Amino acid sequence: MFDPHSPYHRRMWHYDSDRPLSAAQLVALGSLDARTAALLWLLVERHHSLIVSGPTDPMPGVGKTTTLNALLGFLPLGSTLVYTTGMYEDFDFKDQVTPETTCVLANEVSDHLSIYMWGRVARTLLRLPQEGYAVATSCHADAIDDVLDMLTRDLRLATADVAQLGVIVNIGLVGRAWPPRRRFLTVNFVSPELPEPKGNRKAGSASVRLLPLATWDSAADTFLPATAADLRTLAGITGMTEEDFLAALERRQACIESLAKDRGAGIRAMRQAVDTLAASEREGPSAAGDMEAAE
Repeated sequence: MFDPHSPYHRRMWHYDSDRPLSAAQLVALGSLDARTAALLWLLVERHHSLIVSGPTDPMPGVGKTTTLNALLGFLPLGSTLVYTTGMYEDFDFKDQVTPETTCVLANEVSDHLSIYMWGRVARTLLRLPQEGYAVATSCHADAIDDVLDMLTRDLRLATADVAQLGVIVNIGLVGRAWPPRRRFLTVNFVSPELPEPKGNRKAGSASVRLLPLATWDSAADTFLPATAADLRTLAGITGMTEEDFLAALERRQACIESLAKDRGAGIRAMRQAVDTLAASEREGPSAAGDMEAAE
């Protein structure tokens, strides 16, 4: 019988990184800052979808798969991670999983290889959040506008489809020194609310509202954080009060900062920290506060 919890029951093509890293190790390397990592932690664990985009030029291997796998380490205990099979995927796993606890992983959305998804199959994947699933995938795109163009023009997704796709991370290699440095150039959240306020981004004939969560400042090699107003909006989207949202964010940031010391804690230690913090929060605010104080 098919067990969606077991990766051996589905074909796994290119899902493993050549050099797997934890989120804490990415922070230690400077790919992103602890605040942004904490924000991604909070969103991924609350069942929001994730797209990691990066360019193919000047060279492939920017680290999309490494980044995606690291961020999937934030999935809560008890999650089902379904590995899909590219253009051969028939989505029959839907009969055997619970959407609200299932994240569906696609290696990449592109037409380059049959192990990736494109056209009708990609549209089916990217519409799964409307059925309660989270999806996680990567794509080739130089900037957020290119991601939106691909979704709305190339794949012909409706604005309502795109509005459910959660976090879009654009990464790139920066600097001329060797080895090249990976940076999260932008991190945006696609808001499911679709008014027409100042700051909307156009993609073809569609308009989606983006909440900028982090932007890399090349001059200072630092990350510009989300505004208080955008965090307030994000708290509402996640169903949390602003106070609870910010407190949860602070706990995760403190944890990441502790784990990112020196070269950063590995995948196993990161997983243990995610599970420990979740358990402490289930026990109540006092237990979570005690854990934060111990960091």
